[in-house]
Amino acid sequence: MLPSDSDLETLVNRVVSLYNRTHSPNVIAKLVTFTPLFITVQFTGGFCYGCGVFEYVDGFANQLKALSGKAELKPGKTRQVTPRSFEADFLVKIK
Repeated sequence: MLPSDSDLETLVNRVVSLYNRTHSPNVIAKLVTFTPLFITVQFTGGFCYGCGVFEYVDGFANQLKALSGKAELKPGKTRQVTPRSFEADFLVKIK
């Protein structure tokens, strides 16, 4: 059975909360956009853009995969928003 849109949004919010507990104060995640097929998450903190971006994005996707056996995130584009934050787009895939 596929998760409902509200179940999926609840799952994503749980991942944001878990991510912030395990990565704060270095980086804080915030859900910016949610649709059943696409999400955007903003990451804010004092991190290295050269090497840290992919680690934070992949770490977020891995936490969702660990919490859900049916949903996963495929990282897409990232863009710097301010000197201390960037946004990452994810494609939502349901198995």
